[in-house]
Amino acid sequence: MNDTIINIKAELNPTENSEKLEKAIKNMFGEIVIKNEKIRGEIYLTSNLEKLENLKTFHDVLARERIREAVRMMLSRWASKEEGISFNLNRQAAFAGHVSIYHANKAPLGPIQVKIVGDPEEIINYLCGKKNS
Repeated sequence: MNDTIINIKAELNPTENSEKLEKAIKNMFGEIVIKNEKIRGEIYLTSNLEKLENLKTFHDVLARERIREAVRMMLSRWASKEEGISFNLNRQAAFAGHVSIYHANKAPLGPIQVKIVGDPEEIINYLCGKKNS
């Protein structure tokens, strides 16, 4: 758990309200520090976290939504043995406090991109386990 790196980023579209996008991210990940960052000429809201425990809010949302087993199956399929796990969240669902997770980049406004580097099995067990250790 000590070697976990979590990167969260979402492109801020020119017509979007940054506070709404920040709220969507915080609905999923709690009161994390979010920065505006320019990447290849585009503005992104980003957050970099270093402990798996920083995903407690996301764990709790998965439990509340009663989708832990479905998410466990998806993440297990997408997990890379060496690198960790990457997935996208629908920003409109996140703004409403709900999880809509997917692998492909198909959302009209773009996704909230989540990349978790670490032991995939440990990450999945933390996010989708019944107890938060």
